[in-house]
Amino acid sequence: MPSIRHIALLVPAAGGYSRGICRGVATYALEREDVLIFPYERAEFMKLPSWLKKGHIDGIIGFITNPDLGRQIKSLGVPIVDVQGEGNCPDSPVIDTDPAIVAQLAADFFTQAGFINFAFCGYPGIFFSDRRSEAFRRIFAARGQEISVYQPSPKVSASINLQFREMRGLEYEQALALWLAELPKPMAILACNDTRGQQIITACRDLGISMPTEISVIGVDNDDILCRLCRPTLTSIAPDTEGIGQLASEMLMRILDGGHVEPRLYHHPPLRVVERQSTDITTAEDPTVVSASRIIRDRACHGISVEQVCEQAGCSRSTLDNLFKKHLGRSVAGEVLRVRLNRGMRLLENTSLSVEEVGRECGFNSATYFCRFFKRETGRTPALYRAGLSRR
Repeated sequence: MPSIRHIALLVPAAGGYSRGICRGVATYALEREDVLIFPYERAEFMKLPSWLKKGHIDGIIGFITNPDLGRQIKSLGVPIVDVQGEGNCPDSPVIDTDPAIVAQLAADFFTQAGFINFAFCGYPGIFFSDRRSEAFRRIFAARGQEISVYQPSPKVSASINLQFREMRGLEYEQALALWLAELPKPMAILACNDTRGQQIITACRDLGISMPTEISVIGVDNDDILCRLCRPTLTSIAPDTEGIGQLASEMLMRILDGGHVEPRLYHHPPLRVVERQSTDITTAEDPTVVSASRIIRDRACHGISVEQVCEQAGCSRSTLDNLFKKHLGRSVAGEVLRVRLNRGMRLLENTSLSVEEVGRECGFNSATYFCRFFKRETGRTPALYRAGLSRR
């Protein structure tokens, strides 16, 4: 029997992002006989736990939140893979969700929805926020367009740096409210994470700003509980946290087996945009497209046909198709199927309805056709899609 590798998992318990990483590490460990995981899941830690200094540990996977903690870990003389993403443990591999792909997913989503005004709101000075902000800005700069970026005063920014990890809730700074009030409307905002997205929603509600009509927002991390508690519920980009956990485990075991892993930052791609109410709007400038989009949104899952959409919108199919392709980048039929697919994903994610029942709720009379359609669009059957969700 191979010798057992003892791995310390120093990842906080709070938040969907870190819990997903823990699941990925657990999945990896369950498939091997030579890995024993020692979890330490306190919400935040600034120094090493005493048992880690005394016990026999072969390697560490962890959130290295500051340089001092990184130095303490390096003093143990064991390999470390940092999954927090900042890079506070020199000469060790670091994994972070790819900011360029996060920004591209949000930009593509908002552009296809017809927005012409774009903004980024984060925590200036926090590494993941700055990376995502710059990636989002670069996308639109390449198109010759400038976006609005939330930039509070240095005093407010310093306060955010010191306090944002403890806030984790509804509280937002007055500077954010002033910025939101002055933005041109309608405005599409990418928030650096779900917590910031929740604060934007709260501020808009307090200010009387209509969501998603005047401001539409996408968060990052897809923390399911947090996103569903927001009103309106928060659309978010789902990171592949389980994949990060498995990748970190593979890297660490490769090092322990005598292999080489370059000590640098590795970007891991997110999964997709998970649509909820905070982006449930079409902002095309053409009133016919807006009207037809609302008809589709309201009746696509009740079996409405493309011909019926055209009839209710008051124009021919060819005319409406051309308008949709111009403003949304897809046909009327493509928009009907997109709405049905998103409805199916939400039902598979959030209910225990059978696949046949989900198909009916999405406007499909045949479960076979629904399954075939779903697999064509996602690459997985509805059952496999739901099974994948349960493993995350």
